[in-house]
Amino acid sequence: MSEQHLHHDPVLLGEVIEYLLTGSTRYFFDGTLGLGGHAESILNQSEDLQLYIGCDLDSQHLDFATERLSAHQSRLQLHQMNFSDIQNVVPASRTGTLSILLDLGLCSNHVDDPSKGFSFSEDGPLNMSFSANPMENAESVVNHYSEEELTRIFRDYGEEPGAYKIARAINQRRKQDPIRTTAELREVIASQTRPQDLKKTLTRVFQAIRMEVNEELHHLEKALQDSLDLMETGDRMGVISYHSLEDRVVKKFFAKASKPETQSGLYSLHEEVAPAQADLLTRKPVTPTEPEIEKNPRARSAKFRVIEKK
Repeated sequence: MSEQHLHHDPVLLGEVIEYLLTGSTRYFFDGTLGLGGHAESILNQSEDLQLYIGCDLDSQHLDFATERLSAHQSRLQLHQMNFSDIQNVVPASRTGTLSILLDLGLCSNHVDDPSKGFSFSEDGPLNMSFSANPMENAESVVNHYSEEELTRIFRDYGEEPGAYKIARAINQRRKQDPIRTTAELREVIASQTRPQDLKKTLTRVFQAIRMEVNEELHHLEKALQDSLDLMETGDRMGVISYHSLEDRVVKKFFAKASKPETQSGLYSLHEEVAPAQADLLTRKPVTPTEPEIEKNPRARSAKFRVIEKK
């Protein structure tokens, strides 16, 4: 990883520390470690923390974070895995509370390094996988998914109004030659898009392909449920999302967890059959301040939601 791609500002750092680092926190699970920005600050500020567990699919990120956090090696545990496997690494028996952080944003390194294929701003291979050894990448999606499947992911994951015509254009283009680079894909999308709408359309389509490649919503839903099942009274979970699809999943899950389960009973339409599992600590999502947005424009769309297990 070159020096120019190493910088990443942890989003909502102060707010993460405020909500997730309490006086009783002894275990911290960081499901999206990245370059270790949140981890470094949390470990520096909490001498009482017994174990910090960090996960990332990118081996380069893990190597960098391992060196960056070397001063805390005795209470650090890093894993190359998806955060949806949380139950495999968090101890079942714990003294003190656990805090869980899932920062769903792309690490700046992913966007800024053309070789990873996440960005439409520079030419690179159609990769878009967070893993070094992916089962699937963006090139296989773009060249082998049917026109109907491409339409579905552009519509469902990108909320792209022009999903069908872009999918059709991709299908026509790949009949001539496979689409292998981000620049070639951008060219096809641009041919179906008004210039004034191009950036938003590229963002939506690239997002949709990335989410399909990495099965992001599947892993998010699994991570939320498995985390809640793992949590004990007083444990907290916070999620930072960056686009509406993810935020809706988190909002819906947290709302359900923080309300009693009810059903129609003999004497009541809303007879409680199970108590709420958690308290919702953020009635409205916490968002970045203007000074943070000025410093780090990529934080603009971030929304932070937190629950505490009852």
